[in-house]
Amino acid sequence: MVQESVALCSLCNGSGWLPLEGALKVRACNCQAGMRQRQRTVTAAIPKRYFPCTLAHFHDRGNISLSRARKRVGEFVDCWPAVDRGLLMMGGCGAGKTHLAVAVLQEIINSGKPGSLLFSNFQDLIQEIQGSFGADQAPTKTEILKPLLNADLLVLDELGSQKPTAFIQDTLYYVINSRYNDEKPTIFTTNYLDDPREKEERLEERIGSRLRSRLHEMCERVIIDSDDYRRNVASRRV
Repeated sequence: MVQESVALCSLCNGSGWLPLEGALKVRACNCQAGMRQRQRTVTAAIPKRYFPCTLAHFHDRGNISLSRARKRVGEFVDCWPAVDRGLLMMGGCGAGKTHLAVAVLQEIINSGKPGSLLFSNFQDLIQEIQGSFGADQAPTKTEILKPLLNADLLVLDELGSQKPTAFIQDTLYYVINSRYNDEKPTIFTTNYLDDPREKEERLEERIGSRLRSRLHEMCERVIIDSDDYRRNVASRRV
C-alpha cells in the first residue's frame, strides 16, 4: 500500500516550533494555530451544530434587543480573561441565546486568548449523571461534574429546562455554588424570565431562590426579546 505523503511546513519542517534568533528558545510556528484552535474547540465540547456560531454569523435582523446582546457579548470577549462576572442570557426559544453563548467560546478560541473553556447542556448533563447510576465502570457523579467546576469559563445551556426535583436542585446547587465560591465566570442561557407573562413560570421557580440570588451577583442579565428564529427559517422553507 502506498502511503499518502503529508506536506510539511516550509518554516518549521513539521516540528511546530521555530527557534528564536540569538536565544536558546523557541516559539510556536503559525502552522500550528489552526490545529490548536481545533483542539480547544473539541476540548470545550462545543456541539457540531454550533461550530459556525460566531459574532460574525450572528444577525440581529434589525432587532434592538439582539443588537444590544451582541454588543455585550463582544465586550465580554474583549475583556476576557479580565472579567469578574458572567452573563445570564434570558429569552424565548430560538431567540439566539445559545448562538451568542457559544460565540463567546469561539471568539476566545479564535483570538488565541487563554483559559480552559467548556460548553454543557444542563438537560444532557442530568441525563448523563442519571445514566451512570448502577452502571459498571461508569464515571461517578463527581467525575462527571469535575470539568464543570474546573473550567475557567463555563457555558451552561438551558438552565431550568428540567423539572426542579430534589436531585436536580442539589446537582445545580453544587455546580453553581462551587463556581460562585471560586469566583469563576459562568454564562447561562435560559428560557425563563424573572417577570414572565401570565401563567409562565419564573426562573426562580425553576432553580430555587438560593441559586437565583447567587446569579444576581455572579452574572449580568442580558434579556433577548426576539421571535423564534428557527421557526421563521422553517416557515420560509415551506
